[in-house]
Amino acid sequence: MKKYFLLLFLLIPFLTTEVYSQHHGMGNRRAKIDQLEKIKLIEELNMSEDVSTKFFARRNDFREKGRVLNGKIDSLSAMIREKSSNTEQQTSSQEWKKIVDEFLSTERMMQKNKVEFISSLQNLLTPQQMAEFLAFEKRFREEIQQIIMRGRQKPLSQ
Repeated sequence: MKKYFLLLFLLIPFLTTEVYSQHHGMGNRRAKIDQLEKIKLIEELNMSEDVSTKFFARRNDFREKGRVLNGKIDSLSAMIREKSSNTEQQTSSQEWKKIVDEFLSTERMMQKNKVEFISSLQNLLTPQQMAEFLAFEKRFREEIQQIIMRGRQKPLSQ
């Protein structure tokens, strides 16, 4: 019974968001995808209310750290484009090396963040749930990418 209550509790904001976005433009697609992912994860992993609360708190922390690190990568990429296109001021090899080192360091931090998140789940989920979560993550991302790619394809004129 708790499982159905939790599922209904998570489904209501998703439906509300859907109705609101239909009346108010495109809405926040990312939020919709996140809600759908939450519902599917809870259902597929058969998580209790307590486990799902802890799981999503940890996932939110992981994603927030990821957003910060992605912002840093974006800034470094913009800096590289700016320095590459600036013909008036030459960038030294030492400066390029520093940028590359910082870029690689940030990429390593992103990997470390992911490993720490997955490791933190081992004391929360059963080994079977862990395996199912890892498979779910890959499959869900692939499905979303396919949907996005199909949306970008334009039908041929006849």
